[in-house]
Amino acid sequence: MSIYSHFILFIYKVITAIVAPLGATFLCYKKRNDPPYGMDVFQLLGFYKKNKSRYVWFHGASVGEINALTPLLKEFIRTHKDEKVVLSTLTTTGLALAKKIEGAKAVIAPLDSPIAVWGFFRAFNPKSLFIIDTELWPNILDRAKKKKCPVVIYNARLQDKNVTKYKKHLGLVTSLISNKLSAVLCMSHNDRLRFIKIGVPEDRVCVTGNIKYDLKPRDLMFDGSRIQKTNLGDNVLGAISIHEGEEQTVIDAYLLAKKENPNIKLIFVPRHQTAGKLACEYLDKLGIKYQLRTEVPSVNSLKEDILIGNTIGEIEFYLGLCDLVFMGGSFVSIGGHNPLEPAYFSIPIVTGPDFHNFTEQFDKLIEVGGAFVAENKESLAKYAIRLLSQRDELNKAGINALDVQQQGRGALQKNLKIFENYL
Repeated sequence: MSIYSHFILFIYKVITAIVAPLGATFLCYKKRNDPPYGMDVFQLLGFYKKNKSRYVWFHGASVGEINALTPLLKEFIRTHKDEKVVLSTLTTTGLALAKKIEGAKAVIAPLDSPIAVWGFFRAFNPKSLFIIDTELWPNILDRAKKKKCPVVIYNARLQDKNVTKYKKHLGLVTSLISNKLSAVLCMSHNDRLRFIKIGVPEDRVCVTGNIKYDLKPRDLMFDGSRIQKTNLGDNVLGAISIHEGEEQTVIDAYLLAKKENPNIKLIFVPRHQTAGKLACEYLDKLGIKYQLRTEVPSVNSLKEDILIGNTIGEIEFYLGLCDLVFMGGSFVSIGGHNPLEPAYFSIPIVTGPDFHNFTEQFDKLIEVGGAFVAENKESLAKYAIRLLSQRDELNKAGINALDVQQQGRGALQKNLKIFENYL
């Protein structure tokens, strides 16, 4: 690295070392309505129990990433029984899912401060690091380089707007990030070109596809829920992964649709507990009755037309109740959520206008008629009315969605094969 790059990295280390405790405090406050960090908050600052073994480190930022990497990690554990695996994530909801993966030690990831990162490397002495999607943290990459721990980014994606930002400081980005990546396994050829533009050597970047097409949902949970669905009828709209700020839009759309079709029911599954709490408050304000999943041991116990999914790890149960799904995070500036899970179960999808995190998947689904874009609550209501009343169109859309999901499979094995070079 140049003297300038060394200086910038030094300044970054000083600043992150100072603000790390504040960052941990902020995360605790921000997630106060989700499962609390509890004593795990100290892991953010690098306090881990020291282990004698060397670990293979997998990292996924939150729930979505943990869900996506689970099939790959389970296959890795199955075929590498002698390897110790640590799986890190930054959220408590992600941690809850990570703890369900047998054979992996689930922890909260360290913040990108030199002390926290040092603590993690001291505890687990990782022999390799595999990061899903694109999280590029200078302190982690610097420590990995010094410890000769190869870093592989897989299911990698990069947006044009980020390339523009990185290119303004290309020399710095190349020194602090790009040159420290051992391999970048991209979702598409366009992503590969973008990573090359920000300084990653061409021979370290390849296209392996999107492992999210290789998802392996729990069919038994879905089937069990589907059997119970007969008690709900066939006019069920699912609102999945709803974020704070879009709960009222979704509920308003449902109420508009219900004026045309009184039989429509709503399965409302928030991404975080805050959105669920706000949805309940809004329904209370409107005087509309609902039930919480924790109050409904079986679908037979559901007496109201709205079910609020206030549990974690039951996405297949909720999908099993749905005829049509709206994917959240798309009426707010989140960028949408993965539509491939409902597609796997042949359930048509509606998204809001902002799905930039899943452009590839939605573009394919929209092109074949497996997904639809609702610009606002009125548009969402119209899709719910139309599709739930026209079963032939609904069923055809579901088949089209499944075709897209099936055609994209194969990336999981490609990634695992390349991983062997970095163990």
